[in-house]
Amino acid sequence: MPTLLIALSDDSGSITGASGTDPLSQRYREMRAAFKAVARRGSRRELGAVLHFDTPTGADVWPTPLTRFGLRRLHRGLRLPRGVAGTSELLPGLGQAIALAQAHPGHEATLAVLSDFMLLDADTQQALDELARFPGDVHAIVLGGLMIGSLDERIVTSSVMRDDPPGAVGRAVFASLVQHRPGSSVVPLTGLQEEHAT
Repeated sequence: MPTLLIALSDDSGSITGASGTDPLSQRYREMRAAFKAVARRGSRRELGAVLHFDTPTGADVWPTPLTRFGLRRLHRGLRLPRGVAGTSELLPGLGQAIALAQAHPGHEATLAVLSDFMLLDADTQQALDELARFPGDVHAIVLGGLMIGSLDERIVTSSVMRDDPPGAVGRAVFASLVQHRPGSSVVPLTGLQEEHAT
């Protein structure tokens, strides 16, 4: 089945700052590992894209096949964008994600949003309502574990806390990447054991 996974990252100070939920940008390292795991057996029918709340940025990557060659292009987006303020507004990046999904109507689209959801959109509820209406599946990867109760029930959520074992973000992104792969799943972690995909 043709698929499109869009990763939309929040790079605001509440995430990247010294006391933020991801001050060392570990989420980008883990996202790279998730994309790499899928690209090893990827197909040109499986696409990945990377967007940022501050879109447009030089780190945005439009839909690219999840293959070893495409992985090099995707890696350019899996980093903090240079020269941006680090906005906490969801709507600009969400608008880009919706446009990408609508431009690929033959693909099952999944939007993975990596944020603490401490949004500063002029109308936060409108932003969350539009997120729930995304034309595909939505996976909210909530960095810091707050705000989950305010998200629409149509949105799948994963909470990632600062004291979670390494790989928690990567596992969440991997789950979105394989969501529409028949027979694929993410095996639950027991303690610190390493994940194995079936």
